[in-house]
Amino acid sequence: MDQEHITIRTADGIDIAGIYRTPENPRGAVILLHMMPAVKESWNNFSNELEKAGYTSVAIDERGHGESIMRGKLDYKKFTEAEQQAKILDVEAAFHFLQQHGFEESQIIVIGASIGANLAIQFAFEHAQIPFVIALSPGLNYRGVKTDGFITQLHEGQRVVLVSSDDDDRESAVSCMELHRLNPSQTIWIEKNSLGHGTSMFDKDPALMQDLILQLPLN
Repeated sequence: MDQEHITIRTADGIDIAGIYRTPENPRGAVILLHMMPAVKESWNNFSNELEKAGYTSVAIDERGHGESIMRGKLDYKKFTEAEQQAKILDVEAAFHFLQQHGFEESQIIVIGASIGANLAIQFAFEHAQIPFVIALSPGLNYRGVKTDGFITQLHEGQRVVLVSSDDDDRESAVSCMELHRLNPSQTIWIEKNSLGHGTSMFDKDPALMQDLILQLPLN
């Protein structure tokens, strides 16, 4: 098992910090996308469980977060909607990094929380061979990153697991209900109680991590 702090460059020239973890003989790879105002380390416990289960992972600091601030020039709190939407290029950079490490598109899964969940759904739409997405507390529209159009246009064979909690003050449960309604054949909706938002759900229910790993299609 190995862990490495990495820097990858996006197509528009942004340096993105990440944590790359890999077991020997991985069965697949996962891109991990944090919520706001979290950072890549918010996935540490989950990426550890992924590694134990045989999965490589890359958790990134999305632009303007954590170490991905381009020497103080980027601050997500000041981003326009267009700058938030450009985070999809950060996902693309992580994807290319995994490809360079030998993973095919069909072996790569994307898991995100909150705005990261929205980006994960969008990325699956843009990459037809991505087989699986887990979206923790997605919304219909987070800072201009929308999901309803993408969820209805998933490619054949793609699946999205939507996870929400009934006490989420960002109305993610309502969003998950709508996303599942829009594409019931390619989505699974997991409803939880009193777990909050995004990766905070893992803090209140650590067993959720294993429950989600068991959903992965490469098991």
